[in-house]
Amino acid sequence: MRAISSRHPALLLLLASLTACGGERVASDPPAGPGSPPLERPRTVGELERRAVARPPVLFVGLDGGDWELLEPWIAAGKLPNLARLRREGTWGSLATETPPLSPLLWTSMMTGVPPLEHGVLDFSRFRPGSGVREPITRDERRAPAIWNALTWAGKRVAVFGLWATHPAEPVAGTLVSDRLFGFLNIEDEPPPGVVYPPARQAAALAELREVWDETGYVALRAYLPWLSEAEYREHAESDRPYEHPISALRRILVETELYDRLLVSSWRELAPDLAILYLQGTDSIGHVFAPYAPPRQAAVSEEDFRRYSGVAELYFRDIDRRLGALAELVRAAGGVLVVASDHGFYWGEGRPERLSSFANATAAKWHRREGIYLVHGAGIAAGRGGEVGIRSVFPTLLALAGLPAATRGESTPLPGAPSPPSPPFDYARAFEALRARAAPVEPAGDGRAAEEELAKLRALGYLGAAEPARAPEAEVAQGSTRTAGSWNNEGVILLGEGKKAEARAAFERAVEIDPRQASALWNLSDLVFAGNELDRADELLVRSLEHGLPEGVKFVVGRAIGYQRARQVERSLDLLERALTVRPEEKELWLFRGRYRVEARDCAGALDDFRRAASLAPDDPAVHASAAMAALCLGDRTGARQALQRSLEVDPDQPRVRALLERIAGGGR
Repeated sequence: MRAISSRHPALLLLLASLTACGGERVASDPPAGPGSPPLERPRTVGELERRAVARPPVLFVGLDGGDWELLEPWIAAGKLPNLARLRREGTWGSLATETPPLSPLLWTSMMTGVPPLEHGVLDFSRFRPGSGVREPITRDERRAPAIWNALTWAGKRVAVFGLWATHPAEPVAGTLVSDRLFGFLNIEDEPPPGVVYPPARQAAALAELREVWDETGYVALRAYLPWLSEAEYREHAESDRPYEHPISALRRILVETELYDRLLVSSWRELAPDLAILYLQGTDSIGHVFAPYAPPRQAAVSEEDFRRYSGVAELYFRDIDRRLGALAELVRAAGGVLVVASDHGFYWGEGRPERLSSFANATAAKWHRREGIYLVHGAGIAAGRGGEVGIRSVFPTLLALAGLPAATRGESTPLPGAPSPPSPPFDYARAFEALRARAAPVEPAGDGRAAEEELAKLRALGYLGAAEPARAPEAEVAQGSTRTAGSWNNEGVILLGEGKKAEARAAFERAVEIDPRQASALWNLSDLVFAGNELDRADELLVRSLEHGLPEGVKFVVGRAIGYQRARQVERSLDLLERALTVRPEEKELWLFRGRYRVEARDCAGALDDFRRAASLAPDDPAVHASAAMAALCLGDRTGARQALQRSLEVDPDQPRVRALLERIAGGGR
């Protein structure tokens, strides 16, 4: 290290801060290759090294979207024997997720023990410093120490694979393979620089990726799709937009699962890490792609597609069970502990959204259930079912199992069945702040094309809106801000959940300022100002959110219009519906409700026009024809009313009240 003189007081202060934590030293690591920039090395913290206790190795397996509600029937039927045994012999239960239930936020909370507003990872993407170009979220946004930082500072070895917001891979004692090597959300031809730490191991990881890709072909997919022909496989397997078809999506899920599992097993045997972390995104991706096809069949799914894809999930989770069995054997042979957890659950059966796409912007997360899973198994772990705890309990669990002291900040309660971290606690956050200030700046995450390819994937899965800007506004670039409108919107959601309405409003306003088309932020702000009785602005924001594609926007407009009508403000109902129809004239519900309120306002002719427009959009909806009959009666047109009622009954004969009205009109009654 270069000597630091007293002419650099800021650096002296940093050293003083580190000394207060016990001092620090550079850990050994292979040197960078010829012509490479100096390799940033992992560092240890003296006090933490001295206080660390030797413990058996720990393997943490993250199953994104894992859900007992899905797994229980298969466990009972004997289809997941390894998971059944691990539950029988260990401690297991449910993990409560947090709002909003988005993977980068949740997994970072699990690995740091602190909430998103503290760790700083609040979106799937960010704006790159300097250029303002949007790119996938990087680890540079994280402002709190992760579990692998803690072990590295304690002189313990780690092996981390595939977790969110870990690119560029940071220095650790061991190896870290970031989320950008390969992923269901990553369609790059070649991963960007900085995918693996240490860099000398990146070539081997890329070679493994190429091998797994070649091996996961037609035969591998036939195991899941026995009806698949070679011609159909060739049509989809190499698609430039693989997320748009179940065949190509399944191939990428299988490649990702095999790749990271294989890298983990290799590192476990070669490096003997004190803590290994394997993140499997496939257990969530399989839900986003195949949960709509799961039984019972949804109306929007054809019989043919149901037959083709309804069994994929079971086959995939049986493969996950096989892998868990093999991993558990590795851990058992080392006398260690296996921890399994998910960040949230997933709606596979009852409760599945019927009209909200598992892919559409702002609705993908609505397929996430509140209850995730946890399981702790191995030496010293009692058998039994534990209570429900929060996802941040993963961090103190891993600290304790690795023999490290508790943290002074964040969650301190470990998962049931796990020991408590030793006391007194250690200030990991202060060490992180000091070391982070000394670290070299994070380099841009590859070229713009690679980033745009991954962003396209996020759009396809519904985590990024198609209209969201690819570049930050100039004012944001000038301020050096990296935060997206989605980041501010998510902050507002969290603050609102904490009852901090003023702070939440400021966050939503910031989101709309950065991106005036951010539909979720527009709606959240509308709902908040509506509660404050700012009705004009609330309606204006609601219509803008509808215009920019809020998936449930029509429902929210109709709900607010009904509220106005019940408050005897029919004119405000009509005004809101009029404005909504200017941006979404194709929505039958809007015409239908405006027609009803026009009848109430005695604008019978206008109401009839609205009902006829609704009928042209939904000719097989009996309600629009019955409504048209009421407008015709309002005009005194009994013949028109009779015809409309007859059409309603043709569509749905099982309407006793409509039939009774028709009989009264036909008999000359009113």
